[in-house]
Amino acid sequence: LVPPPEPLKHKNRKELVLFTLQYPTFSTFAKVYAIFDILIIIMSTFMLVIESIPELIALDDFMTVAYCIEIGVNVYFTVQAVILLAVYDSWRSYFKNLHNWVDIASILPFYMKTIAGSYFKQVGGFRVLRVVRLLRVMKLFRHSQGSQTMITFLFSSLPEIMLLLLMWGIGVLIFGPLIYFIEHENGEHDHGEFRSAFSGMWFCVVTIGTVGYGDLSPTSNLGKFVSALYAILNLTVMTIPISIIITKFSRSMKVAKK
Repeated sequence: LVPPPEPLKHKNRKELVLFTLQYPTFSTFAKVYAIFDILIIIMSTFMLVIESIPELIALDDFMTVAYCIEIGVNVYFTVQAVILLAVYDSWRSYFKNLHNWVDIASILPFYMKTIAGSYFKQVGGFRVLRVVRLLRVMKLFRHSQGSQTMITFLFSSLPEIMLLLLMWGIGVLIFGPLIYFIEHENGEHDHGEFRSAFSGMWFCVVTIGTVGYGDLSPTSNLGKFVSALYAILNLTVMTIPISIIITKFSRSMKVAKK
């Protein structure tokens, strides 16, 4: 990541506005604005969460206040997006920035609900619109250099991540059906927990994540042995790509600090 230039070197007003909005370390005013923007994002996310409480939804006064806050938040984000679009060199450069797509996606549900609210209510689309509003949390990445370093690192580590996913997928595809057939042939699951090979694959996913929900578990000795073997092999095999990713991430953080 290239740090923003010093403020005094920029006499172009568009560049001053652009760096102020997108780089908290650009100036003192940029830091103050970043704090204000973070507070707005946190408040809007908090309102989205508490709107799911049934007791509060039944209160007309609360819903009126929540709707007014939502209008204010969306107006703020809309003005922010319009200003950014105006200070960019071109529309193409604006839409090349992933953060700007997040800005658009975070305000789009409000206008869709306002313009075509009755249609979305008929097709049950309000839930989808509420979920999309959670994208506002991703706007916090803009104000954190560490998070931007993380995103850059993830893109640069795609080969290692793909190797990790490939090894994980192979293990699930092999051991999932295997555990299902073992338990199915065991005859103790007539109404069984392992109803299909997908149940076995789900069991492998839970095992590989060391979650251990307990909703599925083998009962035969052979099934328990295969499950234990899978867990041990998974820990052994996954250590290699994970160690590579951790080493690469440590190097990226050292470079970012410099």
